[in-house]
Amino acid sequence: MVKSGLKKIGILGGTFDPPHLAHLRIAEEVREAYQLDKVFFIPAGLPPHKKDILSPFTDRLEMVKLAIQKNPFFEALDIEKDIIPSYTLKTLQKLKRFYPKTDFFLIIGWDSFCEFETWWNYEKFLDFTNIIVIPRRIKSWEEAQKYFYTKIKELWFEKEIEEKVFFYKTKSFDISSTLIRNLCKQGKSIRYLVPEKVYFYIQEKGLYKS
Repeated sequence: MVKSGLKKIGILGGTFDPPHLAHLRIAEEVREAYQLDKVFFIPAGLPPHKKDILSPFTDRLEMVKLAIQKNPFFEALDIEKDIIPSYTLKTLQKLKRFYPKTDFFLIIGWDSFCEFETWWNYEKFLDFTNIIVIPRRIKSWEEAQKYFYTKIKELWFEKEIEEKVFFYKTKSFDISSTLIRNLCKQGKSIRYLVPEKVYFYIQEKGLYKS
């Protein structure tokens, strides 16, 4: 069924194992800066780049729903549940069929951008979406910016590439899902790193203890 009414949608994908406050803040800052109608949070089914997913898809999806439930601009999608492996391009193609008149903005982190040439059919991404790169854990903003502009020209070549791929600096949060899982394994608190309802879900389910 073709949907309409949303002109600009952000896409934040990932394992969300678990989702944390940095995910939410990045999505909120990007939504505001680019005047997005919505941001879709899309948990990966089985991503080809990551082998350390510990939680079932159903748990990761439920944690995302709990994390975003009070923000009317955020929505969780299970679109990658049956896309195995979860190639992002296939997700973008599927979304474009549902929202043919919508401009998409794929939000990716610095690490993903630095290895973007390893993504499946990365050359075709700009046919379906814009890309917003969020610099995280960089040593120098100026050096990262220079690398960014050099790399996007190497990846896509088009003259108007800077109108499709953006470099946006959000607030810096030194939080990662890996850090949270490690703290759980050590029996340490993860409170105030994840939303309160996600915290209680992890406690109830006993996630990340081993």
